[in-house]
Amino acid sequence: MADFTFMHPQWFAALIPLIIVLPWLKGKAQHSGLIAPHLAQKLGLAQQQPKRWPLALLALGWLIAVIAMAGPSWQKVKLPAYNLSGARVLVMNMSQSMYATDIKPNRLTQERFKALDMLPGWKEGSTGLVAFAGDGYEVSPLTTDSSTLRNLIPSLSPDVMPIAGNNAAKGIAEAIRLLKQAGHNSGDIILMTDGMTKAVAQQALAELKGTHYRVSILAMGTVEGAPIMLPNGSMLSENGTPVMSKIDINTLMSITDSTGGILQMAQTTDNDVNAIVNFTAKPLASGKKGHEKELQERLNGGFWLILPLLLLALLGFRRGIVLAAMFVLLPIDHAQASPWVNTNRQAYETFTDGNFKKAAQDFTAPQWKGIAEYKAQQYDQAIATLKPLKDLTSQYNLGNAYAQKGDYKQAAATYEKVLKQQPDFADAKKELSHC
Repeated sequence: MADFTFMHPQWFAALIPLIIVLPWLKGKAQHSGLIAPHLAQKLGLAQQQPKRWPLALLALGWLIAVIAMAGPSWQKVKLPAYNLSGARVLVMNMSQSMYATDIKPNRLTQERFKALDMLPGWKEGSTGLVAFAGDGYEVSPLTTDSSTLRNLIPSLSPDVMPIAGNNAAKGIAEAIRLLKQAGHNSGDIILMTDGMTKAVAQQALAELKGTHYRVSILAMGTVEGAPIMLPNGSMLSENGTPVMSKIDINTLMSITDSTGGILQMAQTTDNDVNAIVNFTAKPLASGKKGHEKELQERLNGGFWLILPLLLLALLGFRRGIVLAAMFVLLPIDHAQASPWVNTNRQAYETFTDGNFKKAAQDFTAPQWKGIAEYKAQQYDQAIATLKPLKDLTSQYNLGNAYAQKGDYKQAAATYEKVLKQQPDFADAKKELSHC
């Protein structure tokens, strides 16, 4: 019982009317006989003493009701909350070798198209953008607004790079910096490149050593290679010989195998993009499995006090209207029963089995119903369910549902509301910074 507390202690103010009314009712009961006391004495009639038990039961019932409304709590339950703070960084090669024409019309054009095709699939978490040539450059910090990246990608080309070259390790290092700067100890790096030398691969692995970042690669080119046709119509040559740019699969696989990522070769279909997106759609969250975490929420034990109140109510209806009136006029908060001991148990088992749509239909507890709707990607329904709830976990999940729907203005307002009640809510702070 060391963890005992009242969730809504302000309800104890409802004892004030009882303190005021009780003496008045007691006095009225003493003077409510049909014959005045002095006349009864003259007539030699014995005056019955007023019964005090109705007032005692009234006071007891009132006190129990107030305690129930104050929300006595001695246990906690873990509720899932969905952390949108996982992250990924898209790293795009802007070296001159991207002008090679082994994939049509050239590698650069296809790289842009495929990058744009990836964005709609990344609905959870935040995404950053890095471009590299001789060095790595931040194009966009981590953001949940894919339209920002969509506007930037078409303008990227080797011509805008300050330093020429083809150093993917520099691009990976910049992606790591972006992730760490945003407080992410793990995440995905999606590298779009037409290959790297063994020396650059070793440099990249050195940058990744000791980290928890997963690198997946979309190889833009072919193992046969092709000459590099520059925008001015000339061939890139070295000592008068055209440069042939080829992809070394083994070098790229050394990066993906070491970090747990996947390697895809660019294709004329969307299979390559879909594979990358499906693999990275659920961003790695620091120290957590997937994007799900748990927040502890107190259980309101006040519902147990309904039983003695019902007994008093039955006695009140039998003996008189005083207690009956109390139960009619005095509101009783709808105390939450534990989801483990009521009809929501079956819905919870359905939820843990991964059938979120069915669980959303079966749950009657609104907190869990909203969580199941969120997991089922029914964001409109989740918003409607969670919006009336006042607890911080539900409000935080509500903000996440708004963010998933793309209503970042409302999401930000909801996170701000949560932070007003609990300024040290770290996840809400982080999500607000992404809105």
